[in-house]
Amino acid sequence: MIKTIEILKKSHIALIKKEKSVMSAINETEVHNPLSLLNICSKALEGSYGPLIQTLGIVFFVLIFNFFIKALLIKLRTRFGNQHKVWALSFVSALHKPLSYFVWFVAALCALDTVISSLFTFHLANIHLILSIGAILSFGWFLLRLNNELVHYMMEMSQSQKISLTPSKLDLIGKIATISVIFVTIFLLMDVTGRNMQTLIAFGGIGGLALAFASQQVVSNFFGGLMIYITQPFTIGEWVNLPERQIEGHIEEIGWYLTRIRSFDKRPIYVPNSVFTQTIVITPSRMSHERFHYTIGLRYRDIKVVKPIIDNIKLMLLKHPSVDHQLSTDVFFKNFGASALDIEISAYVSITANARFPAVRQDILLKIADIVSQEGAEIATPTNIVELHGGLMMKQHPELVPATQTT
Repeated sequence: MIKTIEILKKSHIALIKKEKSVMSAINETEVHNPLSLLNICSKALEGSYGPLIQTLGIVFFVLIFNFFIKALLIKLRTRFGNQHKVWALSFVSALHKPLSYFVWFVAALCALDTVISSLFTFHLANIHLILSIGAILSFGWFLLRLNNELVHYMMEMSQSQKISLTPSKLDLIGKIATISVIFVTIFLLMDVTGRNMQTLIAFGGIGGLALAFASQQVVSNFFGGLMIYITQPFTIGEWVNLPERQIEGHIEEIGWYLTRIRSFDKRPIYVPNSVFTQTIVITPSRMSHERFHYTIGLRYRDIKVVKPIIDNIKLMLLKHPSVDHQLSTDVFFKNFGASALDIEISAYVSITANARFPAVRQDILLKIADIVSQEGAEIATPTNIVELHGGLMMKQHPELVPATQTT
């Protein structure tokens, strides 16, 4: 038993000696190899080679860091995009710039402190406060970018009807989130700098009174935009018409100050929000029906087939799938016109995603032409008879007709 204990003691002593020899070998290696990459980088960042080399080392480190972070975020963005993970994709897309700029800010601050300490033998004052302010601003910027990315991707999902939220509601949620992030950032900055709420309230009271007189138009447009979001006379993507201002087009963006409308000839029109509270706004895209209202003329020689033509046209309209039969459908002989027998046609076409009014109108007009042709009649064209001296008479039609000589 005693021999066993002695053997174990000897083994333990031998193991300790071996560990010491290994550590000494490592130390000798480090001493004999002072130019190793890790050793050089460590000494450069510590300032062993002077402030210039230390500054260059910081810049080199930031470049390497940003390179690997960018590559990682691009890979994650591609992965989350393929998996359609909106929140993760938005987070990764929003993170890169704030993180990169904050790292550069810290590096620049450290380099500046290094240069100042080497030249003037003192360090920057309140460096921790400056770093805290930079971190809060970067965090606020990240939240704003995250909000914008989420709204952007959800807008695409709303347009493809993958979610029930409308683009207008998403836009409102995005603007409320933006205001919330700005206020949270301001409060954090006040907390870090030692300011209290009374300072903000006092500034708001005095500054608000001055701004009320200096920026009445800005305030008016702001509340005009707020009322647009509350009352929703139109939303993003809808067709609007301002007849008093002769503005018509589709809503592209509703801002806090102005609204962008894209006209039918693709010109952007920027309208201050206060205009919408002072003028009539028509939203044709919200029409449930569009009226088909036309008057056609038959030749006077077709008077005998006017009644069957009227009956057939009305029957066709009553059977047409796009005509709303709950509303009135009227086809009547209206008037003995100057050169035609006038028939008035009125019906209401239901507006759906599958039935656009121009296509329905074309279909109805062509069917009316077929009915008139089947009854042996023709659509009348205006005719003027001009009698000239010498017994020459000429008939004028919309189409060119050669003059005829009468005796």
